[in-house]
Amino acid sequence: MLFIEDLVAARAWVKAGVTTPATVQGVDLRSLDGAFTGLNVKDCAFLGCTIGDALFAKIRADNAGLVTDLPALPPSLPAFAPGIYTVADLYDGIAADGSDWEKTPDYAGFEFFNVKKNVPRELELVKALAARLHDTTQEQAVRTFLKDRDVVAIMGGHDFKRRLNDEEVAVGKADVYWDCVAIAKTLTEKGFLILTGGGPGVMEAGNLGAMLAGEADAKVAEVRAILTNEGFEDKAWRCTGMEARARILGSWDAQPPEAKFSLGIPTWLYGHEPPNMFASHHSKMFFNSLREDGLVTLANKGIIFFEGNAGTVQEVFQDTTQNYYLGEGQSPTPMVFYNAGGYWDRPCNEPYWPTDVPPDKRKPLMALVKQLASEKRFQPSVLVTSKPAVAIKFLIDANVKPSVRKADIHLGNTTSPA
Repeated sequence: MLFIEDLVAARAWVKAGVTTPATVQGVDLRSLDGAFTGLNVKDCAFLGCTIGDALFAKIRADNAGLVTDLPALPPSLPAFAPGIYTVADLYDGIAADGSDWEKTPDYAGFEFFNVKKNVPRELELVKALAARLHDTTQEQAVRTFLKDRDVVAIMGGHDFKRRLNDEEVAVGKADVYWDCVAIAKTLTEKGFLILTGGGPGVMEAGNLGAMLAGEADAKVAEVRAILTNEGFEDKAWRCTGMEARARILGSWDAQPPEAKFSLGIPTWLYGHEPPNMFASHHSKMFFNSLREDGLVTLANKGIIFFEGNAGTVQEVFQDTTQNYYLGEGQSPTPMVFYNAGGYWDRPCNEPYWPTDVPPDKRKPLMALVKQLASEKRFQPSVLVTSKPAVAIKFLIDANVKPSVRKADIHLGNTTSPA
């Protein structure tokens, strides 16, 4: 079945006599209304399209599918909008100093879906259906965007600061944010597309690294000097992000060239965490379950797990489960655990207690991952390192030979072996 989401393709389809069934999404078809007379639209579906009387009659007569936009979502976030959001889309209306986030489509999505921070609304049926339609449309757009791309996902905590403080520098603490930037920059330059959860912290660092692809060290240093250390709820976090983006692209709302593309998939469930300024595209969704599955399932060339908390741990075991239960002919997805400070391999018999000062959030995780990897023999696809160059080489080497992974099948890059 054809998938049509612009008037040019719709016009060509109609001119050819509608000989192939199609799903038409978000297109104003009124200018073609008379051309549908005498055509058979059986087995076709029209989703969120604007249609005239003649096509409406044909849809009814031929028993075709028609789904209209439900009047439930914020007007700036229609369910059947074609393509993926950009930063300029989500932050439309923001002030130059980072204020007025409350006037943006991004905030409208947060307010629609949540009573307040971490308290989602109980949506009535029509609103729940509209939100599901929106997310399904975004999921389709993501698959189209990532088709035939080599995707490396970067997972990690939202609470990573852009700079170490003086005390952290003095004790030699690893600068994980900028390690992540360097890794993402190099991988993008090698032809990989970086995928993140689209939020602040490590996610921001991953998208920033992609946007810095091809830039000289001096430009990286300029951007690093701009990004101050305010939390993501502070307008200065947005303002400095906008300034850094403008330094790279000429203006904060400009789109980068394809060589700097990356994707964020944030969620309005955690809508108090605004989308970062550095992803070229954001597929923001309402329902976190669909978003979390997408983050793991779409990474066909590997995932790097930086320091994170419960959400990152969930993603680790989603990926581990996919590698554990491989289909016939499928290969495991490379897993890199960025282990600065021994973050991922804390001894299991040394848990953190609330009375510990300072707090120690290292996770006793590697013992279980290694056990599962041993049982299904995907240990060669697991790397634990704290060196950016080692992580980069591992992912490049793991993808030298063609290999069918679950993500390739999900993206339509190949067909599942018989």
